[in-house]
Formats: sequence, structure tokens, C-alpha cells
Amino acid sequence: MSKLVWLCYFISLYSFAHPVIYKDGTVVSSSNMPSYSDNQVMYSWSNRWSSGINHWRFTKGKNNTDMGFLKLNHLLYRYNGDDSQANFYVHGGVGIADSEIERRQTNEAFMTGAEGDWETRTLYTSLKHYYFTSPQVTDLAMTQARVGFAPYEAEFEQIQTWFMLQAMYMPDVESEVIITPLLRFFYKNVLWELGSSTRAEWMINVMVHY
Repeated sequence: MSKLVWLCYFISLYSFAHPVIYKDGTVVSSSNMPSYSDNQVMYSWSNRWSSGINHWRFTKGKNNTDMGFLKLNHLLYRYNGDDSQANFYVHGGVGIADSEIERRQTNEAFMTGAEGDWETRTLYTSLKHYYFTSPQVTDLAMTQARVGFAPYEAEFEQIQTWFMLQAMYMPDVESEVIITPLLRFFYKNVLWELGSSTRAEWMINVMVHY
């Protein structure tokens, strides 16, 4: 496969799983586990920048922290090889937080983050780190790493299938690393993931791009 065709294949199949996609593209996504959820709508106004609204919920015991942000994403670096692609993104957001974990209070909130990935048509790795803070309310952090592989090389009109292993650490919510095997599927403009952690905690993620 030529480099030009390979790059077009990446753009059409994989880019919508990233924080920034093609110009004028919109992504609606929802990631959910018992300990957290991440829901957002993002619009890419260039192939380097996207912005939108983002809601997070963190659960510790029976208490929740909800955070809503106006969020900005930036593709800081991209590498396109003959048979692989790598990306590095940075994130920032401002909004409000309503927390029950430390004490019930609503206040302004801020988030920062960075993530990187490397992938081929059959291999995938990624690492993310987010930090959330609300003065006098709470501070939260999340680190997530993934490795995965595809058992076959699918064409654009076929369902893409990936087997992945995710490790996630949220020290202010859960003291242990949460290990989650999962299956990722995507077909045209829809991506969905199903998994269960080693502690039998469910995971459901959905992403659609327009």
C-alpha cells in the first residue's frame, strides 16, 4: 500500500477516535464505568484544533463529583510513517464542579491533560493523563494506558475489531489500578467498546462522528 493511500486510510478509519479530527467534523462520545463517566461534544474547526462541552462524573462510594467544562483540544504533533501513525494532543478546560466526595460545594473548575498514541492497522498503544482542580472543593487525576491488536486487517466497508487491555489509575477515587480487557468495534462513523474489569466492573463506550 502506497504512503498516500495509507494516509487516506488512516484519516478515513481512525481519525474520529481522536480528540481532533478533520476540519468541520463533529464528535459525540460517551465513556462509562461505575467509577467515572466522560461525555462530550467536540467540533474540529481545523485539523489541529477542536472545542466543545465536556461533562465528567467521578464516583467514590455513594458520593459523586460532577464537573462541566468548555474544553479546547490541540493536536501538537503528528507523525505519519509508511505503515504507522503517532499523535500527541494537549487539552484544557474551564467550568464548574459540584462535589460530594470531600464536602458538598459548587465552585469554578479547571482541567488540563495530555495524551499520545501510536498505531498501525493491527497494533495500538496510547497513554493519557488528565488533572482536574476546583479551588476549595477537590483535586482529581486520571491516568489511562492501553495496548491492543486487531486480529485481521479490515477494509473500510467492514467492521473493524480490536482486542485491548486498559489500565486506569484515579488515586483520589480508587486506590488500585483498574485493569479492563475490552473489545473495540467500529464501522464507518460509529465506534463502540465493551469490557469488564478484573473486578467485574462493566465498561461501555460509544463514539459517533459527523
